[in-house]
Amino acid sequence: MGGWVFALWGLGGGLAIEVLDFIKGVRRVHTWPWRYPYGPGGGPYLVSVLGRAAASALIAGAAGASVNGMTPLIAVALGAAAPLILEKLSQQIPVQADLPATISMTETPPAADTPTLPQDPPARSERSSGQAEVTGLGGERDVAR
Repeated sequence: MGGWVFALWGLGGGLAIEVLDFIKGVRRVHTWPWRYPYGPGGGPYLVSVLGRAAASALIAGAAGASVNGMTPLIAVALGAAAPLILEKLSQQIPVQADLPATISMTETPPAADTPTLPQDPPARSERSSGQAEVTGLGGERDVAR
């Protein structure tokens, strides 16, 4: 089978996840989940669904074109997992939003030979004895029970 066939299987897997998310949303709000005030509206919702479905097809199609032992079941699983995989990968990219909008010509930068003080480590939160700390890949900490 060619990569296009696996892309279609991946598209099916991605759309299956979207249907499950839609059903979960309807159960949560008891109406259409994308309507105001529960969501952004039909247009942005449709764009997000189509974008995630296209990403699912792309990943499954690329895997199908490059791997010899690819099966339709693997393509469906890749298509279903693609949105989550891409979301986790995008969380690993640092975003620096604290950059100044403009640079003033009157400000002088600090001298290169000026010593800098080390920053204090972040404060640790107190946990009860029944909780354990779990550290993720990005260094963020979750509290598990």
